[in-house]
Amino acid sequence: MRLLKRACTDCKAAGVSCVIAETFARIFYRNAINIGLPIIECPEASKKIKAGDQVDIDFNTGVITDQTTGETFQGQAFPPFMQKIISEGGLINYINHKE
Repeated sequence: MRLLKRACTDCKAAGVSCVIAETFARIFYRNAINIGLPIIECPEASKKIKAGDQVDIDFNTGVITDQTTGETFQGQAFPPFMQKIISEGGLINYINHKE
C-alpha cells in the first residue's frame, strides 16, 4: 500500500499534471485524489496519445483533447466534490480550507 501512495506522490513531485490510463486500482485512485493528482480513465486515449503530445482535459465533462493530433476522447468526468479536492491540492488542504 505504501508503494502505491509513493507512486502517486512521485508522479506529482515529477510535475505530472494528470495521469490518463485504461483503468486504475481503487487504492491508486483514492491516493491520487487525496494528494490532488488528477487522474482520468479513458482506454482509447491511453492507447492513442503518444509521449510528447500536448493534451487538454476538461474535468467537468471528461473530454480529453490531443492538441497535437486534434483527436478528442471521452473520459470519465469527476464529480464536483472530487474536483474541489483536487483544486485544493488534496484532501488535507480541502479539509483545512473548509474550516
